[in-house]
Amino acid sequence: MALSRLKELEAEMQKCFRCSLCKMVPLPTVLNPKYSDGCPSSRQFHFHGYSGSGKNIMALSLVNGRIKVDQTLADITFACTACGLCDVSCKFIMEAERHSVNMALREHIVDEGFAPPAHQSMIKNLEEYGHPEGKIENPASSWAKDLGLKILPDESAPVLLFTGCLQCSDPGAADVARKFARLLKHAGVDFGIMRDETSCGLPAYWTGHRDTFTKTANRLVNLLDDMKIQTVVTVSGSCLGALRSKYPEYARAPKARVLHATELLAQLIKDRRLRLPKPVKRKVTYHDPCYLGRQSEAPLTWKGEYKVTHGCMTYTDPPKEINRGVNGVYDAPRQILRAIKGLDFIEMYRIREYSYCCGGGGGVPLAYPDLARSAALDRLGEAIDVGAECLVTACHHCRANLSKPQQSLEKPLLPVIDIIDLVFEAADID
Repeated sequence: MALSRLKELEAEMQKCFRCSLCKMVPLPTVLNPKYSDGCPSSRQFHFHGYSGSGKNIMALSLVNGRIKVDQTLADITFACTACGLCDVSCKFIMEAERHSVNMALREHIVDEGFAPPAHQSMIKNLEEYGHPEGKIENPASSWAKDLGLKILPDESAPVLLFTGCLQCSDPGAADVARKFARLLKHAGVDFGIMRDETSCGLPAYWTGHRDTFTKTANRLVNLLDDMKIQTVVTVSGSCLGALRSKYPEYARAPKARVLHATELLAQLIKDRRLRLPKPVKRKVTYHDPCYLGRQSEAPLTWKGEYKVTHGCMTYTDPPKEINRGVNGVYDAPRQILRAIKGLDFIEMYRIREYSYCCGGGGGVPLAYPDLARSAALDRLGEAIDVGAECLVTACHHCRANLSKPQQSLEKPLLPVIDIIDLVFEAADID
């Protein structure tokens, strides 16, 4: 079945002329040659096959029957964080769907039985228990103990705070969720939480398990729609990307609008419902999470046909509108950082749609930990080189993966915190 999806994308594969721009951020955006790499896999393995172009060429070879799926192909394909940088960098000069091809290739490899063994237990847990970690003894709402929050759907509220699944196994993520809930209460927001939250399912999407992701997405959307809420607010950038961008493509979008915590906080600060009286004297930089940024755009529908001119150049009729990653959640986190008194905010070299991946996505930390570590250390080095004393992000996965490699170092390189931690400190809530 997945091979048929690859065949549907054959015209996209044929557009690649091996320029290698998928490996780097576009040249006009390069501010420091040391940080011109865009693809963690290409940087780590120094081989074209690991790039977006390389995977597209291999996918085309599969479609045309020149190769078959084997373990080597699987290893090269899955040693990728599914961050989508190759897609937006390619679109700087052409209109080609690199990321869609990469994900369809993963799905075909999974269908052929070559999924990385490290992903198998996670997918099984997701299918059986609704959580990648397996059966959770304590309900997802245990992080909210003693906060007096509404429980949906037993009670009603226009806003649902969706914290995802990582807080069930990550104390840091649970602490961030708790702080965000307290900020919302402090601002007078009428909201509630689910008694037993399920995963958004993004790990299944990342790892090419299309059916599992679709089932998980449909199950969660049904739960959300039954609550008759107006707004879903996610704490994690990864959950935002799943619900806003991948659900409409693989299942369906929730009826409620979907916001990230930073979008709601920025609006509350602007409306003066949330005040930040306490100065936070710290020099920080901000890491744009991939699925909060370039991977959070809702998919665009197009009906037309591919045509060829001059014997080799493909074009679409009518012209196909494409996502270039520019409409992700970029402004809200920066508005928040600039609203905090005393904060010295400096940008890194690779930002917004050309942000460098932390290494925490695509199932890479489980199956290819060396790649996850390499990407994280490169991003930490960039933060240090711009003079930051602290690295701020807005996604549980990013915070976790940027922190993990530092645990094995004699001296940590740089503290990594969630932006909600900073807002909570500045709000000076008792």
